[in-house]
Formats: sequence, C-alpha cells, structure tokens
Amino acid sequence: MPNSISRRAFAERLALAAAAPFVLGDLPELTSPDATPAAPTQAQQGPEPSALAKALAEGIRLRYGDRLTADDMKTITRSIDGRLRGAERLYQAALTNADEPDFVYRVYRGD
Repeated sequence: MPNSISRRAFAERLALAAAAPFVLGDLPELTSPDATPAAPTQAQQGPEPSALAKALAEGIRLRYGDRLTADDMKTITRSIDGRLRGAERLYQAALTNADEPDFVYRVYRGD
C-alpha cells in the first residue's frame, strides 16, 4: 500500500497538528508574499515566560527539537505562556452558586 501511514507517523503528525495553534497563534500576518515582519521590540515581546511555560516548551524541544529552530522554540514558549496566563485569568473570575450561564439550553422536541 503506497499511501499507507504507520501508527507512529500518524501520532507524530497528530501531535504536530495539535501544537500548530500554539505555534501559529502568535505569528504576524503578512500583507504580501514578499513582505517580512518587523523585528519585535522588547515591549512587543512582553514579560519573561513563566517557569511552567519554559518546562512545557522544554518537553516539546526534547520530543521535536530536531524539527524546530530556536525561533520556533521562542514562539512556542511565548504561546504556551500566553495561554497559561489566559487560563490564570479565568481562574481569577469569582463565581457564586447564583451565577447562571448566558443561555439556557432547551431540547427542541418538535411541534
């Protein structure tokens, strides 16, 4: 079967696809094919990534380091850190038992 794929290759591709939003989420959009993004300044890069973000990025580097450049790893680390900070902001939102969702789900049972 020339078009078959091994389970290992499939798992690697699945992991890379799962990591794509982390890698591609912070990339600047290019306006034309020959345009190059400007080098980010210190203010644009934001604060230093957390230790947890660095540890998670190190796990990615150990597994896929032969396929990633130093710039890729910086991007991955910043993306992981941004998502961890977003999750932390969600945890800080105080909810009580009286808080209700924005919508009420009702099953449509027909006329």
